[in-house]
Amino acid sequence: MEISFALRLVGVISIIIGVVLAWNPEFISSKPIPTDTFRAIERRIWWGLIIGVGALLMFHHQIQPWQPTVAATIFSLLFGLLVARLIGIMLDGSVIKQWINVGIEIVLMVPFIWWYFHSRTV
Repeated sequence: MEISFALRLVGVISIIIGVVLAWNPEFISSKPIPTDTFRAIERRIWWGLIIGVGALLMFHHQIQPWQPTVAATIFSLLFGLLVARLIGIMLDGSVIKQWINVGIEIVLMVPFIWWYFHSRTV
């Protein structure tokens, strides 16, 4: 089996696991669901890291050169957090602080997208 196919397969499985756990974090955690909407959304966020790792494995298959790898890693982890946050907003309700966090994550992702494409062409 080709290594890039195996990495993509692991990436797809990671994304599926991350989305399922962000959708229903009670599969793993037995903590009670917070009554505060902000905290209810925040309990889903960490599962976004699994989504981000899966996205990285699906789309970036090299370690050298290191600059695109660092940019792709940070971007994909932020992307995973953003997806989990949007799942939380969709399921738990909207809070202005969460939308501010969405905006911050998007603003943080833009330089890493630029760095990734710029370092790949140089």
